[in-house]
Amino acid sequence: MEGAARGRPILDRRRARRPGRLEHAEAAMNTTKSPPWFAGRRVLVVGLARSGTAAARLLLKYGANVRAIDRRRRDEISGDAADLERRGMEARYATMDPSALEGRDLVVASPGVPADLPLFVEAERRGIPIAPEIELGFAVAKAPTVAVTGTNGKSTTVELLGAMGRNAGRKTEVLGNIGTALSERAEEVPEDGFLVVEVSSFQLELCTRFRPRVGVILNVTPDHLDRHGTIDRYAEIKVKMFANQTAEDFRVQPLGDPRLTRLLQPMRSHPIWFGFADPTGDGVWESEGSIRYRVAGREGTLMRRDEALLQGPHNTENLCAATAAAMALGVPARAVVKTLREFRGLPHRLALVAEVEGVRYVNDSKATNVDALRRALESFDSPIVLIAGGRDKDGDFASIAPLVRERVRQAVYVGEATSKLEQAWPRVPSVRAKTLEDAVQLARTHATAGGVVLLSPGCASFDMFRNFEERGARFEAAVLELKRSLTRAKR
Repeated sequence: MEGAARGRPILDRRRARRPGRLEHAEAAMNTTKSPPWFAGRRVLVVGLARSGTAAARLLLKYGANVRAIDRRRRDEISGDAADLERRGMEARYATMDPSALEGRDLVVASPGVPADLPLFVEAERRGIPIAPEIELGFAVAKAPTVAVTGTNGKSTTVELLGAMGRNAGRKTEVLGNIGTALSERAEEVPEDGFLVVEVSSFQLELCTRFRPRVGVILNVTPDHLDRHGTIDRYAEIKVKMFANQTAEDFRVQPLGDPRLTRLLQPMRSHPIWFGFADPTGDGVWESEGSIRYRVAGREGTLMRRDEALLQGPHNTENLCAATAAAMALGVPARAVVKTLREFRGLPHRLALVAEVEGVRYVNDSKATNVDALRRALESFDSPIVLIAGGRDKDGDFASIAPLVRERVRQAVYVGEATSKLEQAWPRVPSVRAKTLEDAVQLARTHATAGGVVLLSPGCASFDMFRNFEERGARFEAAVLELKRSLTRAKR
């Protein structure tokens, strides 16, 4: 269920206001034994993917009358939907007709559903509130919630936080946009555990009640502008995560981002900064090769930066942000250090695939926008043969042209964005490839021992692949086949 309107979604105009006292009271209800705010409501769940089915299951548990709608046919949907129907859910398949709103007093939206859906527009016209799935999960959570958003680095940061919580001996679940819905596991974590939630802009668009104990915003750079319209609007949606926080809560934010500093300044939560300089207030930062911290009354040097397995300046930001959030929740420094010394990173994110003829082949398929590509290029001092391209997301590739000229000895373009990349980087030697497998072969002919062949597309994968994971897996398979073929040739 993908697709979106450019510009500000109709249904978001009303919700952009600052939350009132009622919403703050409701946001805090998850710490009581009172029924959640959605109990007994007549609810329409839009979308029956994993988040939608988790929401429907939770709604049924609390006595809601649930109707669900999905544009896919019944045989295209997992068996979870059939189980929910047996438990009393009404389901309508192969349609998104607004008539499904009849008799409903709440709409719950799955994160992949476009905000300009006519059904949502009609719900807005009728005055029916629309909530994202994460607000249901938050309402029944017992444990403190740590929410992480940003354009790049979210998944790495939430996995770091999850490992830090577990290394501190706390039951910790990593949920949200990374895979498992918050509604699916929120009730399973006790009060002394942690819920770590990756939150996307699509989920934040509709939030009015969500109030994390600690909110982390990593960065905001151009992405998803086909849905949100402008970078300013995109940033405004991201900072909605902090709107319900009070002075008892924490927000972790980057140093050196004027837009975010301005947007976050009115928020009531306590700021903890991260970056590459001492923020003078609370923060976690790198200085002279060491990670230093000043958080919640604790201050000192955590460890040498080079002791952490994750490399690159972008990962310095990720590990500083995760450390800040963990320490705000009271995680001991020893648990943080243990995590940073052991955590190897996630697949498709600057992952070393193999070394072939003295050349490192690195899979950064998750780099689906210009800023992620920039961060990848800044992570290597060796000469780079760059494989880039895919489906353009209105990226400003010209903005990183000086960096590309400095770091890239040869570019190999593949996919729909090839012409745009050639125009953006006219002084970079380049060749075109028809397939990713061809790109690997071409990259090999231009790489030299000691260098790097880097797949960091800077684009979405949907022109040739189902997702960035499939693109990364195909790249890895091509590299390993190259290595095997060269080994056979030497025999």
